[in-house]
Amino acid sequence: MKVYLSGPISKRSREETERHFGEAKNALAAQGYDVVDPTTLDGTGIVEWDKFMREGIKLLMDCDVIYLLEGWEDSRGATIESDLAWELGMPIHYEGKGTLGKQKEILNEEYI
Repeated sequence: MKVYLSGPISKRSREETERHFGEAKNALAAQGYDVVDPTTLDGTGIVEWDKFMREGIKLLMDCDVIYLLEGWEDSRGATIESDLAWELGMPIHYEGKGTLGKQKEILNEEYI
């Protein structure tokens, strides 16, 4: 299952963003998920917010689930990604509200 990480990026320091996304990515990967981390787009040279969002949304559309990191509701980009996932019927999971791993069986039943 491919999981897209979404959370605050713009209003945080690079170090804080990399730590938060990195910890979530490592924890989910340890549970066997294929994790898509949009912060890796930083290496592509994209600096404009709108272009970064377009590329992030492309990544999101290739995923099965969106995982919203704490603080997502204060992020314009994460809110857009959350709304899009909701409108498209993607499963939405929230950091700190149970683990994705514990919900895996329920998610699989939804796809049957």
